[in-house]
Amino acid sequence: MTHRRDEGAVAVIVALVLLVFVAAVALAVDVGGLMLHRRGLVNSSDAAALSAARTCARGGFDSHGTPESAADHQAMANSNITVGEAAATNILFMSTCGNESGHVTVGYTSDQELFFAPVIGFNHESPVHTEATASWGLGSNNPVPLVLSSQLVSTCPKPPPTGTNTVGQPPCGTWYDNDTLNNGNFGFLSLNPQGWNVPAGDNCSGGNAGSNEIGDWVSGAQPMSVALNWTEPTYVCNIGGFKGQSHPWNELEILAQTDAVRDFPITWDGPGSPCCGAPSQGYLDAGGKIEKYDVIGFAAIKIIDVLRSQQAQGNPPQEDTCSKNNTNSDIAAGTYTWTNFALAIGCSKPPPTSPVDVVTDVSVDGLVQGTGYTYDTSGITLNAIVPRHSNVSFKWHMNATPGPCGPAPIDNSAKCVITQWLGSTLTGDYPSDHLDNVRVVRLCDLAEGTCLDQ
Repeated sequence: MTHRRDEGAVAVIVALVLLVFVAAVALAVDVGGLMLHRRGLVNSSDAAALSAARTCARGGFDSHGTPESAADHQAMANSNITVGEAAATNILFMSTCGNESGHVTVGYTSDQELFFAPVIGFNHESPVHTEATASWGLGSNNPVPLVLSSQLVSTCPKPPPTGTNTVGQPPCGTWYDNDTLNNGNFGFLSLNPQGWNVPAGDNCSGGNAGSNEIGDWVSGAQPMSVALNWTEPTYVCNIGGFKGQSHPWNELEILAQTDAVRDFPITWDGPGSPCCGAPSQGYLDAGGKIEKYDVIGFAAIKIIDVLRSQQAQGNPPQEDTCSKNNTNSDIAAGTYTWTNFALAIGCSKPPPTSPVDVVTDVSVDGLVQGTGYTYDTSGITLNAIVPRHSNVSFKWHMNATPGPCGPAPIDNSAKCVITQWLGSTLTGDYPSDHLDNVRVVRLCDLAEGTCLDQ
């Protein structure tokens, strides 16, 4: 009798262990499946929110259709969610499309099949729900780490809001010279997330980057995307001091070979409000040099050429006296440029071009000014032949001509960058066919205040 009771007890224990084992399998398989499905649905919701925000930033319609259809397309492309599950309205909130900034929240629910759970009394399916929020705002997906500052010596108009640039204006040049930027490292700034949009008190130690990395920012080999706080200040750490043929300058020269168009950060030097009701702001210095630039917008700039200091010096003033008392031959009556007249009398240093800027001390033997000859800065008109052996002289002067970037700085490390203005976010004329470049889209958390419209 005892032996039979033991067998019965063992059977009960085995049944209980088997039930626990089935429950454990159900937990391992079904819960694991639920977690895996949730992970896929999180990725799906993130992609959907980003796509909806991008479409809404474009005004509410693009190649994907509406923000809802754009979201559903990405949701189904990134998880096993079915057409039926995506058919509902999945945008839970959306700001007004086309505004400069806003956000979209999406939510998706998808059923996950359970295999072992029904054995112990649970349903055959369990719903999985995820939500995600993405925002859009002003920034750049196409930046170069080189500022446009009103401090820079340039033949271009000052950047806005100080100057007036117009689309279609001719190319012009800007000197990137460390001396004119309060030792601001030639105008290079950080695109590193730890160096962009930093607190005013940040020491900028996290924003550093080497020459090769900065060169990759310039070339686009390492694409960067940065956002603005406008109209609040966006403080960005200056970075590096790059002289000679360093990697960033080399990459900028390569961009110039294809007339590449990139977004240049427009900085406000301060003090005071730049415009548009913005609060007082400006760059922050430390130890007598610019530590953080204040970026207030972006300009679409075509990069045409990058010149070394020696290549963009321009011409110094020139002058000389052409005098000859033994002309090579008779000089016929007629009109001559000063260069041709100098050659006719055998002058050893004729003007390099005509007209000259100033001409004085003109004298022609045997001819009286006004009746025998007349002249201006373009040349001389002889009303009679000038015989051989006549004394002829004049003094010419050419003013200094600056190079394409204006008067050359003392610093031989400076670079002259030739560009053409195509529009900016501050002037409302940024190229309409490239607006995606200045619409930054980010996943965000409304509770944490990380959305671009907060």
